[in-house]
Amino acid sequence: MNSEETVEVVIPLVKTITNLTFRNLSYSAGQKQLLRNISGTLKSGRLTAILGPSGAGKSTLLNILSGFKTQGVSGRILINNEAVDCHKYRQLVAYTEQDVPLLQNLTVRETLHYVADLKLSKNVSYIHKTKIVNDIVALLGLQKCSHSQAKTLSGGERKRLSIGLELVSNPKIMFFDEPTSGLDSVASYQVISYMRDLARQGRCVATVVHQPSSELLELFDDVYIVVDGRCMYQGSLDDLIPTLEEVGFTCPPYYNRADFVLKIASQRTDDMDSVEKLIARADTAINGYLENGSTNLEECNNLMAESRASAQYPIAWWRQFVVLVRRTALCTLRNITLTRFRLLGHLLFGLTIGSVFYDVGDDGAKVLSNVSCLILFLMFIVFANAMTVVLTFPLEMAVFVREHKSNYYPVSAYYCSKLVADFPLMLAGVSCFQLIVYYLTGQPNETDRVVAFWGICVLFGWLAQMYGMVAGSVFPLDVSPFVVPASIIPAVMFSGFFIRYSELLTAFRPLTYVSYFRYGFEGLAQVAYGFNRTQLGCSEMFCYYRKTSKVMEMLQMEPNRYWYDVAGLSVWVAVLHVLLYVSLKVRLRRNR
Repeated sequence: MNSEETVEVVIPLVKTITNLTFRNLSYSAGQKQLLRNISGTLKSGRLTAILGPSGAGKSTLLNILSGFKTQGVSGRILINNEAVDCHKYRQLVAYTEQDVPLLQNLTVRETLHYVADLKLSKNVSYIHKTKIVNDIVALLGLQKCSHSQAKTLSGGERKRLSIGLELVSNPKIMFFDEPTSGLDSVASYQVISYMRDLARQGRCVATVVHQPSSELLELFDDVYIVVDGRCMYQGSLDDLIPTLEEVGFTCPPYYNRADFVLKIASQRTDDMDSVEKLIARADTAINGYLENGSTNLEECNNLMAESRASAQYPIAWWRQFVVLVRRTALCTLRNITLTRFRLLGHLLFGLTIGSVFYDVGDDGAKVLSNVSCLILFLMFIVFANAMTVVLTFPLEMAVFVREHKSNYYPVSAYYCSKLVADFPLMLAGVSCFQLIVYYLTGQPNETDRVVAFWGICVLFGWLAQMYGMVAGSVFPLDVSPFVVPASIIPAVMFSGFFIRYSELLTAFRPLTYVSYFRYGFEGLAQVAYGFNRTQLGCSEMFCYYRKTSKVMEMLQMEPNRYWYDVAGLSVWVAVLHVLLYVSLKVRLRRNR
């Protein structure tokens, strides 16, 4: 099968008519009812403007029609008067939110290519995907910035790129939430013009527009006006003013029709009866149209529960995982905080610690300094790996939520790709840091001890990175940088370095068994002074801690507990993996 048989011509005319109708949609948030049995129809080939005052329920309506919001919703959504399986429905519908989060370190073309890899069938060749991307770039006028990273794009370019993300899969129904917000009049006109072109190709296109100018309003074919969660008017733009005049609202000459409608909708108390007449008339007209359609209807929520996940995505899980690993690795390599600063920090701090604690590892007179070096070693690893992730991961979470809602991939594919893509960089940084400090501080030059020391460091770095990811997924960006250091301090306190186990109050002693710093510190101490190491060198006349048994006795550590400490850290790593997966699922549930 060649590519021409696999996918349609790029940005084609949509040959089949796709009308979307919704009936008696209701939704409440707490005690406030945002939608009240609202109904309507959006027609194929026509561009519809959704207007209404702030808080009327416009964005809520789009969130429900797009399938992004499903919990607590009642009503019926139909395509061509038929109830559709929700997985199939989500493949037909594309939704561009008001502020679409993007991966800042990818270029325009790279962003579109990765979307094509995730959204198009595996039978579509790379050449054909490239043609799709090229045509979208040309259609949306993004040629000049096609090789620019997303963080350098202007507001208008970001808006057009967000439209392009949805065009890759050639959807038949497209929703946009205030796409002109933050744009000047020229950029706004360009964006709405692109939407008009998409509608003319046979798609069903609807967008929320906030106070459009007269020139912008002329680009629309139909108008849907929302007031207090109900429909005040639906129909042609040309019929808007005559309909308002029939109930006593006369638009002054040369007055912006959109402003006139918003004025009426915002000041309902001045003429309640006339507005209620408009709402009743709109309900009658819409319900009369819907009564001629299918009566065998079901709620979308029920259909979503019955849908099979196997039919939800166009490519297999393994291909999703590979694409996401490539994309995450590329973003990570281009992230200065995660790469250059992180590796440079490990290198410089390793040289600093190695210089300050130079050659203290084999001197019985400097045992206390060496023990301090070990705890400082662990503290740097945990802060260097947890804090860099916690500052970047929350920014990716918004992209993850949007892409998952748009049926790009399941949670498991993203979760596994994130773990695999970020692990090599952590491993490289920790290994570099460990080798520098280990040899500069004069630790035992024995291969088995070096490997055992490296094992504890890698486990600790892995734990720190997972800790940062969990905090980044649970807490917002302005909270997580405080939560991570504050929560690390208790773990350090019960490590056995600042206060010995026997000196703790009885109530606090169990906390030492849940402190990951205890397992890390004890593991490093076992490598440095355990494994049948007998004596240390001595630079003074007498060294009390020349015998390593005295050191372990001073630290109140039992010998031969290295593998116990490895197991303790491994359990922590496993628990954090589970917490990360659960936190991603909870994050998605909160956004339904």
